[in-house]
Amino acid sequence: MEQVSERALLIAEEVAKRTTCDHYRLVLDEQRQPIITGSKIGGKPYWSADKEYPVDELGKPMMMLMQINCEEAGLKSPLPEQGLLQWFISLNPDRMYGCQGNYNEDGTGFRIVYHETINEAPQAIVVPTHDTVDGQFTPIKREVAIDVVAEQTSMGVNDGGFNRLFFEIIKEITGVEHKDKMWYEYLDNDDCLYFEKNLGMKRPRHQMLGYPVYSQDEARRDIDQHDTLLFQLDSQFSPVDRKELVMWGDMGSGFVFVNHDDLAARDFTRAYYCWDCG
Repeated sequence: MEQVSERALLIAEEVAKRTTCDHYRLVLDEQRQPIITGSKIGGKPYWSADKEYPVDELGKPMMMLMQINCEEAGLKSPLPEQGLLQWFISLNPDRMYGCQGNYNEDGTGFRIVYHETINEAPQAIVVPTHDTVDGQFTPIKREVAIDVVAEQTSMGVNDGGFNRLFFEIIKEITGVEHKDKMWYEYLDNDDCLYFEKNLGMKRPRHQMLGYPVYSQDEARRDIDQHDTLLFQLDSQFSPVDRKELVMWGDMGSGFVFVNHDDLAARDFTRAYYCWDCG
């Protein structure tokens, strides 16, 4: 068992104090039957007749990865408090899960759709789902209901803002400024292990808001522009039969980030989508 220093405990306590915030943990619930207007991964999406269904650059219908019924989930500002949020990706074989590489640089391989109201009689549509497409083109392997849990979280060590915050705290404690140094170079091995195990690293990490938990490093190209985590969807095996529910490459995660002002305006046209894997 690692021997954690008082210094590391003090820093970790200060990180939690400064970064703890509300977020929503998304729990995949195989015991509950998903419905067309409910929160879920996979399956047929809810769709309204007044909207044009999302297509990719080839004109092909996209596939829905996830949808969240905002009112049933009890979402609060800055997220929508009513309606339905959906995340779609392209099935273009020249892309991987709608991306070129691990990043959707041109924004054409995915779509975030917001339905402000939900029609009790949604439009019947024929669109690709997890069970009608080749599994290599989608991380979603089954249709599963989502339970949404409001709770608090704090920043983890692989968030893009962690290193800067760490050394701000160090400077306040010691009066010494460290430039061009990484947090793990400042701590010994036991302290590093403590930070990695205890600061926001528990997975699977399906969530909205809060802080991203990557398989590798910070994936955003512009953290200031894309400062709010709209969705994180992790790889996960079923606790029932141990088969895949979600699988991004080699046990990775998918992310959608937005700007906080765009989120307030319900404008998802500049959202940023990426994924990583181990």
